[in-house]
Amino acid sequence: MTNKQIVEYEKPYLDPLVHTGLSTQAEIASDLSDDAKRLLQKSFSKSTLDAYISDGRVFCAWCEVQGINPGSASTAEIINFLTDQTVGKLNRWVWTDKSARLGYLTSGAPLAYSTIYRRLNGVKFALKRYYGRSFNETELQYLSDIMKGVAAELGTEKRKVKGIYTDDLRLIFSQMDLTDQVDLRDRAILMLLYAGAFRRSEIVQLQYANVKLFPGKGLKIKLDKVKRKQNGMVKIILAGSKGEMCPVSFLSDYLMAAEIKDGFIFRRANRNRKMLSIPLTGDAINKMVKERCEQAGLIGLYGGHSGRRGFVESAVTAGKTMNKVMQMTGHKSVQTLQEYFDDNEAWDDANASFGLY
Repeated sequence: MTNKQIVEYEKPYLDPLVHTGLSTQAEIASDLSDDAKRLLQKSFSKSTLDAYISDGRVFCAWCEVQGINPGSASTAEIINFLTDQTVGKLNRWVWTDKSARLGYLTSGAPLAYSTIYRRLNGVKFALKRYYGRSFNETELQYLSDIMKGVAAELGTEKRKVKGIYTDDLRLIFSQMDLTDQVDLRDRAILMLLYAGAFRRSEIVQLQYANVKLFPGKGLKIKLDKVKRKQNGMVKIILAGSKGEMCPVSFLSDYLMAAEIKDGFIFRRANRNRKMLSIPLTGDAINKMVKERCEQAGLIGLYGGHSGRRGFVESAVTAGKTMNKVMQMTGHKSVQTLQEYFDDNEAWDDANASFGLY
């Protein structure tokens, strides 16, 4: 059934509704104002909702292949779904016509534990929000146990991308055509990912009105939406002391060449490599970073998070305080930040002060 086309039904996942008490979902939804619906939509970040939509799509397609109604799927059937995601059966979605929302489910390599865990949450989210489904204690225990089995089968360690550093960027930039709008755009993005410790989701939301350039001094960038920070944040990025590696100059060069004076800053390009009005996506930035690193001959796993990792590791190596690093990255937890430089400190062992070395 790997070539079966399936239409994606987005509504169950795009309109998060509420199910409480004895009221039905339809009853509550019918009484919600437009503003109430808008606020409910904001209860989850766009990236979380997009992920849940994707997970719901895969689950619905899997159920259709199995002849199951997704809304009435039993706990055993959900466990079977998670098992197939683990062993690589009908676990990958392929678009045939994305604009028409057509695609099919196919088998592929086993998914990572974190992806399968998110798929479970996506299924639970859809069943609760759209069908009013809840799980009893026994069902939740079975779901917990299957995820423990998945963890034992696949391991839970995340695949970490390598960091990009100043010398890596110089190598990448040396291969760019600085008369080309796409190259100027990518140079500015790569520099901001590193110098500003940006997430991909933050880069794609940047608006011209939220960026202030101070030639010779730096950039002041206001982010309206930041992960785990409802009020957003402001980032101050200093100008580079060396002109050939200056975030201010790079962004200014790109904006001038692309004649961008409003709207989204980082955009898709047409066939002539001129900027359109359509903003880039996080996936596009991830792909760009991988391709640029590969073209420069950098060996290892790189991606959209590489600049952010490079910033943290470089800042820690330079002796910057955790407070200063977190001020730029937007991390709330030192424990989460610690994950970035654990590998960097692996050879700085405590016994180095014992007089043995």
